[in-house]
Amino acid sequence: MSMKKATAFFVVLTLTYSGTAFSSPWGEDYFPNTELITHDGETVRFFDDLVEDKVVVVNFIYTSCPDVCPLETAQLTRVQRILGDRLGKDVFFYSITIDPDVDTPEVLSEYRDRFGANWMFLTGDEGEIIELRRKLGLYVEEIQDGSNNHNVNMIIGNQSTGRWMKRSPFENPHVLADQIGNWLTDWRAPPKGDDYANAPELRNIPTGERLFRTRCATCHTITGVQTADALGPDLLGVTERREMSWLVSWVRAPDKMLRKKDPIAMSLVAQYNYVPMPNMRLNEQEVMDIIVYIENESRWITDSRSHGNIVAVSNAWVREAMPPASTNAGYMTFVNSGPADLTLVSVESDAFERVEIHEMATEHGLMKMREIQNLLIPANGRVELAPGGKHLMMHSPTETLAAGKQVDITLNFASGETQTLHVAVK
Repeated sequence: MSMKKATAFFVVLTLTYSGTAFSSPWGEDYFPNTELITHDGETVRFFDDLVEDKVVVVNFIYTSCPDVCPLETAQLTRVQRILGDRLGKDVFFYSITIDPDVDTPEVLSEYRDRFGANWMFLTGDEGEIIELRRKLGLYVEEIQDGSNNHNVNMIIGNQSTGRWMKRSPFENPHVLADQIGNWLTDWRAPPKGDDYANAPELRNIPTGERLFRTRCATCHTITGVQTADALGPDLLGVTERREMSWLVSWVRAPDKMLRKKDPIAMSLVAQYNYVPMPNMRLNEQEVMDIIVYIENESRWITDSRSHGNIVAVSNAWVREAMPPASTNAGYMTFVNSGPADLTLVSVESDAFERVEIHEMATEHGLMKMREIQNLLIPANGRVELAPGGKHLMMHSPTETLAAGKQVDITLNFASGETQTLHVAVK
């Protein structure tokens, strides 16, 4: 499978949509009304039954895929959780096999259950599926070599408006959910929030962290606790539990280790419902970058526990703000490695007159900022405060905050405990 074809680029089939009465050119005269069979054995038509007047996500997979298809399916399960009960009501996902000889409805149903996917998986005639892929712009002629090599992008769209675009399976699931749930239906009013001129510069994310977020975080956490619905093991301290040579081989080529019936690899796959660890085509340096990130993250969480902190805090920073600015923002990641939930009830800082916890949330189809009175940090879980999501809204600075300074921030928990952080201004 060509990982090069998984780049995140947009293909917008139409850009002229005004919100008034609109007839999409991408209708029954464009889309093949391909006959497909669902994982339940029911016969459906692609246009009439699946996409007409719907907001949809369509991807093409095959169940024996050793690399990107499992990752893409796992990623969509994260988007599924974010969209909640909207899936199947006003947003629809479809995964169509490119290997119908193998992927019968029974095989697709079993694959669907393994991942906890709540959307429709489909099979059909191979030639008709190829034509459908061509129409959707997801069939790349030059990479067809007689195997199941294929374009791994998915396509999202709103048939009634004619708004379509390709997306990468490595996209952030919250970004995907926002594009599917909001962008495709067009916001009815602009979101309210701070001016883009005050947007902070993002920190420089190390290669290992970037790779972990885009390749590994779909199935793995680094908290020390295994969640019930996890598709893979928690990785806290994994570099101490496994030999380095085994770890490098496993991350780089898990399919080869499974073919060799490596006992640890076989045990892991059996433990996690036979969801395969995908071969992500990483080179040796990328594998080492990921392992170093996991090791550093594990050490930070373990050290935080040993120092008796209530919650471990990483990547904490406050953005630099010019004197006219009346508000500022702070970001950090909380990791609760304890056995009980923590509730953050307030935040204080002498550098500001008032600090509140805010989040961006969708209300009636619009993105709005709202205050969070109590921030739950679940036992053995993490909560990220980041640009575009939950964050600290810091009102009326009492001093000029230039890059290089530090701000003291006190966290107040429902238990009555407090924790003071020394946070850099960037």
